[in-house]
Formats: sequence, C-alpha cells, structure tokens
Amino acid sequence: MYQNYFSKAVLLLISALNISLQQGFSQDSSSILFGKVALADFVLPKSSVIDSSTNAVVIAKTGTIEFVGRKDFNWVSYVFKKHVRVKILNKKAFDFAKIFIALHGTGTYRDQIEDLQASTYNIENGHVVETKLIAGDTYDVQINNSLLEKRFTLPALKEGSIIEYSYKITSFNYGNLPDWNFQNMLYPCLYSEFRISVPDLLRYITIRYGIDSFYSFKSSDTSTLLKMYSVDVKTNIHNHTWVMKDIPAFNEEDFIISPETYLDKLEFTLTQFYSYSHVMSYAQTWDEVYKSLMADKDFGKAIEIDNTDNLYNTMAKNCSTEGDIMQAATQIYFYVRDKFTCIPNSNIYLQGNLYDVNKSRKGSVAELNLLLIALLRLRGIQADPVLIATRSYGYISAIFPVFNKINYLICRITFGKDTTYLDASDPDMGFGRIPLDCYNGLAEVIGKKGRDSVNLFSKDIKEPDITSVLLLNNDNTNGESGTVKSTLGYYESYDLRETFKEKGYQEKYLKNLKSDYGPGIDVSDLHFDSLYRLDEPVKVNYDIDCKDGFDQDVIYFNPVLKGDYKQNPFRTTGRRYPVDFPYPIDETYDLTMDIPNGYRVEELPKSVQANFAGNDGLFLYHIQKDNFTVQLHIRLKINKTMFAAEDYSALRDFFAMVVRKQSEQVVFKKK
Repeated sequence: MYQNYFSKAVLLLISALNISLQQGFSQDSSSILFGKVALADFVLPKSSVIDSSTNAVVIAKTGTIEFVGRKDFNWVSYVFKKHVRVKILNKKAFDFAKIFIALHGTGTYRDQIEDLQASTYNIENGHVVETKLIAGDTYDVQINNSLLEKRFTLPALKEGSIIEYSYKITSFNYGNLPDWNFQNMLYPCLYSEFRISVPDLLRYITIRYGIDSFYSFKSSDTSTLLKMYSVDVKTNIHNHTWVMKDIPAFNEEDFIISPETYLDKLEFTLTQFYSYSHVMSYAQTWDEVYKSLMADKDFGKAIEIDNTDNLYNTMAKNCSTEGDIMQAATQIYFYVRDKFTCIPNSNIYLQGNLYDVNKSRKGSVAELNLLLIALLRLRGIQADPVLIATRSYGYISAIFPVFNKINYLICRITFGKDTTYLDASDPDMGFGRIPLDCYNGLAEVIGKKGRDSVNLFSKDIKEPDITSVLLLNNDNTNGESGTVKSTLGYYESYDLRETFKEKGYQEKYLKNLKSDYGPGIDVSDLHFDSLYRLDEPVKVNYDIDCKDGFDQDVIYFNPVLKGDYKQNPFRTTGRRYPVDFPYPIDETYDLTMDIPNGYRVEELPKSVQANFAGNDGLFLYHIQKDNFTVQLHIRLKINKTMFAAEDYSALRDFFAMVVRKQSEQVVFKKK
C-alpha cells in the first residue's frame, strides 16, 4: 500500500505538543555564542559525516520559538530566533554565504525582523579577524504580495572562513510556524537544536520527517504571564527540545522525486486555540473545509452557473452546444489551454474574477482551471475542482487539511462512471492528462454534488515504451540495413516536446543517437510523428546501417541495438533512501534481422524469464531463429514505483541481470 511506503520512507510521526514524550539521552545544550570565535574553532572535530568531498560544514544551528503577549492585537505572537555557524572549506560552498530570510504577511501583519547580526571570521597572522555585515549590505526583494525576502551575502569570504549569522523574527502568523530542518541538502551538520515553548492557549501537532535518530529529546512544563492589551493571562507552557548530532549531508541519490520529503525536519500544524473562554478548532475537518470552500466567493461561488452567465457567450463560441458532449469538453479544454498564459502561483483561490481572467487571457493555475470548470458546467458537463499537493510540497493529510501543503488545482469531469482529469494551465498537456507532479497520493474533489477523496498514484500511470527494429541484408555494403521505430510513453513524449523548444535540438538528438550506437552503425533520416499532436505519444523513426565486422569468419553481434540499460542505473552498493520511480517501467523491444548472407547461426543467447519480488517486476528475453532470420523479444516491467531502502540490493541485482543479459551476443559463422 502507498501509505506503507510513505511511512517507511519518511517516518512520519504525529504527536500532540501538549503530551510529553519519553525522554531520550540527556540534553546536550549548545554552548556556541554569537561572536565568540576562537582559533580552536577553525579546527573541525573528527566526524563520520565529514570526508574529502565535503565543501562546508555546519558547525552549529540552533533555533527557538516562544510566544509573547501582544498588547496591540490583544492576543499572542511567536518569536523565532535562529543562529547558524558554518565553516567554508572551499569555494564550491561560497553560495552558502548568500542568505535569504523570508518575511510573510502584509502591512501591520508583516513579520518583523530584529537583531540581525552576521560576520565572517578569518585567520590572519595567527589571529582571528572579524568582518561584520553592515546595514547597507542587506536588501529586500518582494516575491509576491505576502512574501518579502531580506537578502545579504557574508563579506570577506575566503576558503577556510567561518561565517555566522543570527536574527529574530516576531510574527502574528501563529497558524503557520516555520519548519525546522536539522539536515542540509549539501553539507553535513555537527549539531542542530530546536526548542519550542507553547502556551496552553494553543495546540499544535508535530510532523517529523527523515530517517536519522534524535540525539536527545526533552520535554518539561513551566508557567508564565502573557501580557495583552486588556488582560494578563497566566498559562502553562509546554517546552520541547530536540537535538541531532553528526547529521550527514542529504547527498541526493538517483530515483528520488522529491528530496525535500526525506530531509530530517519538523513541521508544526495548529489544531486548536483558546479565545475568550472558548476552545476554537483551527484544524478543520475536510467536511468543514468543503462547506467553507463552496461558500467562498473566490472559489465555490465563483464557478456556480448562476454566477457565470457572463461567460456563456465564450462557451457557445468555442464549442458545439449540441451533440457530442465529450467533443464539447475537448473544445473547451483546447480553448483555455491554447489561448491563455499561465502565471505561476500556488494560490488555490481566484485573485480577481473569472470574467477578467477570460478577458485578459492570463491567470494562475487555479484561475485557469476554475475558468475551465465554469465553462464546462455552462455546457452541462459535470466538472469539479480537485485540490492537490504536488510532490515537492509533501502530502495531503486525510486527518487535518493543512492548507500550506495544497498548492495546485486541477479539474475532474465525470461522464457516468467515467472520470477524466484535466489541467488547462500547461500549454503542452494533452486532454485527459495531468502533470506528473500531481500524482502524489491523496487529493480532494470539491464537487458540486459533494466532497470526494481520490488517490492519484504514480503506480497507476500507463507509460508503455515500444521499440521495433528491422534489419535486412544489404548487398551494397555487405552488412545489414534497416529501420528503427520507437513509440515513446506519454510523459517521455512530453519531456521530448519540452526539449524540442530549444533551438537546434533535433540536430542534438541525432548526434546523441549516433553517439549511443557507436562508430559501427550509421544513423540517418531521423523524423518524428505526432510531435505536435499533444494528445498522442511521439513516434521516433530513423534508418540504420550496420557495416563493421560483417566480413569476418565469425561475427559477434549484439541484437539489442537500442536499450536504456547498457549500464546498471543503480551503481552504488548501498542506499539510505527509498527508490522512487516517476512511473512504472514498461518497455518492449522487438528485433527481426536477416541472417547475414553466407553465414549460419553458430550460437544464440538462452531465452530467460525472471520475476522480481513476485509480481513487482518482470524481465522476459525470448530469442529464436529459423533458416533465414533471428527474432528477439524483450519485455521489462516494474509495476511498483516505490521500493524501500532495504529492497535496494535486490533491485540492483535484478537490473544487473538485465544489463548482463542484454549484452549477450549472437554468433554467426561463415558457411
């Protein structure tokens, strides 16, 4: 089951913050103070996570979240403090000195940053020299209406420098606490500590990701007085501290779709808050979310037929209003997909109104797909929005609708018992197709007739890749010539279409083909079918001429002229993280070739059929001959898309067998 894979891969842990967990090792607090850098600090301790390929080391990273009373809002804010110290070993890690600090909100509610300090330390003439960041070295970049980034680069950077920065952010957005990453994507960390102190006024759940163990966890209760405008509130405080030591760099491995999913980190989700003698639920159920969205003027109300009559003429102009309803759905889809420009935005709500979106011919992913839904409904087609967390955003929870995880909206149309998913925001996406990133498990349909939870699993994608090779004797060259015809899977076709937007890519594609085949085989007359028919897979066709070696007494010929597995894709002997394929593997290779004139078949590879882990995979290699030809049929199938790290060795051995078998040769001997 998919959820079992997820639990193995991510080690998801959910626990209420007001419940004390069992204490592990004794707490080891960091003694690193800002600005206190000595000569001894430049000498890194021996650690299993540091090796000759390490470009930088996070010496220490600490963070805290505490809550304070707000007299101006008569409520609370959280105060987030962060302190980071890093040793830069060489110039490959200089980008680490470029710091971006996110400040959320607008106007009075924007996050406030204070106590920003940053310094670079170098050794000069046997002494530690500090170069401080000055105020003029920082600048602000407005990312969107509700996100501003404060940016700066540490000064006086050299190989061997220690850089250090710290700051404090005060935020009213207690419903969206910052995550804490113990692990870095590129560099090891020797010590990372995070502490949070939560008053009884608030309740959060903690979601833990990653595979590395905590060095220690500590929980305790204290009390404090929160001073607000009209009242001082005495409350219990629940304190929690997590520590990790010697955390390896993530070192992204092949076949990981969303590395962020596997990082050692903590996330916090607000579930309840106490206000004016009442406990208020913050983490709504999906049924409550459904009711709220259906009543929202920027979501459900905006696509009701009664509110979209100003779009009727657009619908009638772009599709047949009578007859084949599927044809009408296709015509409406093509209208939105082909005539509108998508503006990247992860907001699932309308920013204006659908009439203006239609008039301006541009909008966000959500706006374009909501317009699509409105037009389909006007045609009498059952169409509903589907809320999705794409792969880089994590997973939607079936228990708590965490909205900062939901970043994408597509359309579902229903004809009887048949459903089709559409995304009109991508100009290269065919009808009935959605981006690979959308296949991420649970999704929520906010339907006109009710809410529906659906699962979009990558394992359900059908992606057949078929290659046929025909080789005939060529009397002019005394070799063999023929044709190769490949029908790509849909998403492989999509990727090819994307790359073909680059100038000169067809010439580059031909050059790569020639390189793959090697000097003994000429490739010519390359052409593509269905390259611009977006609903169909691309077909790649070309001619080949095999000349070398056909004048020897004995010919050694590998009948697998084209294959993706000339080398094992799993090269390392071990693996920390699961193997995650973007979709199931389903590849077929067929070859029919003339036996060269004047030769007979001396030796054929043996046919073989091998299963992997029961029904999880299949490799079929069937070869035969008659008086005139040799025929080969290969089928490789991997039915699952995720394999746990403990299955890696068996998967690697399976593909090693595939590589060995596909390298075997037919032996022809001169008569």
